[in-house]
Amino acid sequence: MNRKIVFSGVLAFTLGFSALFATSPVPNIAEAAVSSPRITYKLPPNPEKYLFLNVQMVSISNPQVDAMQQGYDKVNYLLDFAPAGAHWKTEYDDKAKFSASKKGFLWNVYHFIGVLPPYFPPNVNLNELDERIKNAEGYSKEELELRETRANIQMNARLQPLIDAGYVKPEEIDDGKATKEFVATVLYRMFGEARPYHGGIDLKDSQDTAVRWAVEVGLPGFTVDSAGYLYPQSPLGMDPGPNEYAQEYAYDRLFQYITLILPGKKTASGWEYYQVKLLPGMVPMQVRDVIQVNGKTVDPYSDYSVTQTTAYKNASKQIVQYVVPRFPQMLNQARKDALKPRVWDWSRDLIHHSKFSREIAAYRKNKSSKNVNAVYQAVRGYYNLSIRQDSAAIIKSVLDNVK
Repeated sequence: MNRKIVFSGVLAFTLGFSALFATSPVPNIAEAAVSSPRITYKLPPNPEKYLFLNVQMVSISNPQVDAMQQGYDKVNYLLDFAPAGAHWKTEYDDKAKFSASKKGFLWNVYHFIGVLPPYFPPNVNLNELDERIKNAEGYSKEELELRETRANIQMNARLQPLIDAGYVKPEEIDDGKATKEFVATVLYRMFGEARPYHGGIDLKDSQDTAVRWAVEVGLPGFTVDSAGYLYPQSPLGMDPGPNEYAQEYAYDRLFQYITLILPGKKTASGWEYYQVKLLPGMVPMQVRDVIQVNGKTVDPYSDYSVTQTTAYKNASKQIVQYVVPRFPQMLNQARKDALKPRVWDWSRDLIHHSKFSREIAAYRKNKSSKNVNAVYQAVRGYYNLSIRQDSAAIIKSVLDNVK
């Protein structure tokens, strides 16, 4: 990749980017006094970059009331198409495939929005249909046809309101996969006014504005590889590169992100933020992201014994004590950053950008750390920097080496 292009994409397990405690000194590295393993950690001055959150970790003071009152969920839908007992044997796979399908994604979009009234044809009596299914011979042709009818009615009850709202077109809906391009198109129609596209995302394999917007926003599942390829026809994936198989986790993280980081509450006047508070005992980041074992990041699930050491537990405790009180600021900054443009090409986006000409000229003249910090603060105030981009050292390197 051209050295001018520095972009790390969406980090797995992360919600939120950019900067908060720019003027605060970075705490000293704490190192456990043990011979093996050697546990080190550094409390981040920008903890919002490491923000990890899901709706189960917070209380919401302004929740959405789901307009769909009928007690029929996605499990019921899958069961209506399953032969006797088949779904329970393939439950995980069925749910993953459904979440990553166009209809499954749109089903979840409908319930994410919550307030769109369902569409049921006036001649449909769901209670009567349920009763007919109940009285039919189990897994007879009649029952299977009735169950399929019910499933289609319930699906259309959710799809039609999305069509009417202009979020998806009828000809776009089929039984295929919810690719990155499809997901981006739907979400851009929903949020394009609340969060416009700033431009500057030069993907090698997509000119589509919605796809580039999704990368700019930092939506989970839209990770760009080091060569600048997104693979827009692949399903969502937390890792870069083409992805053939459905990853339910990526679609789940997507909805967590748009619920908590974007203004994700649909109202009569537009999209608003959910008002959230961290629940007791919850930690808004994964401590493994900043703890190193013998100089390397280690997955505690693959090396469980390390997490049981006193040094690791002490490090975790210090990190928790550091980030929990900062949660309101972390969330607020992550929300602000999600509205900003991204740095893609340092030459274009910093060195030759008129917005930073004064700070850059001052640095060229004096070359002091104060001047570096002035450029750094201006850049991080304007852009949503990735973790790898967000440091004065990186900015100095760009100033000294990028033409």
